[in-house]
Amino acid sequence: MSAAYDSLPLASAGAILVDLDEPLREESPPAPESGIKSVVVTSKADTDRDRRFRLVYDAHVAFVWRNLRRLGVMDRDVEDKCQEVFVVAHRRWAEFVDRGHGPRAWLFQIVLRVASDARRHRRRHPIDPDGGAAQDRQVIDPPQAKAVARKQALDLLDRALSSIEMGRRAVLVLHEIEQMTAPEIARTLDIPLNTVYSRLRVARVELDAEIERLSGGMEVVP
Repeated sequence: MSAAYDSLPLASAGAILVDLDEPLREESPPAPESGIKSVVVTSKADTDRDRRFRLVYDAHVAFVWRNLRRLGVMDRDVEDKCQEVFVVAHRRWAEFVDRGHGPRAWLFQIVLRVASDARRHRRRHPIDPDGGAAQDRQVIDPPQAKAVARKQALDLLDRALSSIEMGRRAVLVLHEIEQMTAPEIARTLDIPLNTVYSRLRVARVELDAEIERLSGGMEVVP
């Protein structure tokens, strides 16, 4: 269990985040056999540039996938949005400069913009009249009670995160799930360090309150 998770002092939110440390990472699927890769690398020539980009894709597709989900992209859209992130990244690949902390900060900036655009589009063109609550209640096969409980807890976490303003949610996700330090988050989002701390503090309180409200005060069972 990471220090970032240990540092969350909020009972209900902390219980979900700590218990779901591994499932949050495992929910990211393997790279698709087709789709993203075939769109991203369009050149027939196996150039050095495309080889480097393919390595970045393979190393970070799970990171992009799970952060799109945590930033509010719905299950049915996440593969398309993941593809969109890497299409944009491939188009702008020449702009990337590694300043010592790899491509994650650069990719997260694209993820944040794609997720924000998706959220605005969903507000303007709603498909689910209930705001997606029906998806959260979708029937899943229950091979094991523990797997069902973890899926329900993830749904609860997603719904609670969706109530938090995107800027604060990004800070919370990077710190509590991606385990970035406050200075790393400040560099990633290009915001002052004090802003990171203030957003994180407020987001933790908001997450705890929303989980408490959605769960009706019931204990979250691992």
